[in-house]
Amino acid sequence: MKKFTALALSLIMILCAVCAFAEDTGKTEMGTLKVGEAFSIQSRMPEGYTYMPVKATELNMVGILSAGAGRPVVTISIAYNEEYADTERFNDVDEAVVEEIRESFREADPEVVFEDLETAYGTRLLKVAGDGFVDIYTVYKGYELEFVMSGSTIEAADVQMLVDFISDMDFVGVE
Repeated sequence: MKKFTALALSLIMILCAVCAFAEDTGKTEMGTLKVGEAFSIQSRMPEGYTYMPVKATELNMVGILSAGAGRPVVTISIAYNEEYADTERFNDVDEAVVEEIRESFREADPEVVFEDLETAYGTRLLKVAGDGFVDIYTVYKGYELEFVMSGSTIEAADVQMLVDFISDMDFVGVE
């Protein structure tokens, strides 16, 4: 009986140790993109939001974050761009190219307002604000990431929620 009790206690201690080292990130897998090796994009969902995948191919993904009536909707577009194949982050993009990106936004809407932001890890973000939308644009490991928040009322807290969401994204499997 003593051996059984000792064995049971040992198993409980091992399970406790395993549980202590197990990581529950609380992140939702958002999709899988495939360029050579496949990788997943994971992030914690902003409070009240759910993720709905719309389309995924080998080189791009589109999804929507939605929280219901009255809350802004976020359309997420992640697409591989050969021009940025060797670009680690948007911080590494030449300023002349950044100005070309700004100009492409101005062509669509001459009234847009730009602001430089950054993630919690220092990755540069370009915020483009227009009538009824805020677009957050960045580049990461050859991908253009665009997060378009739209709604009748977009508060500063909504934009900060989006920046926090982007800061929390993990590209699992990217070397």
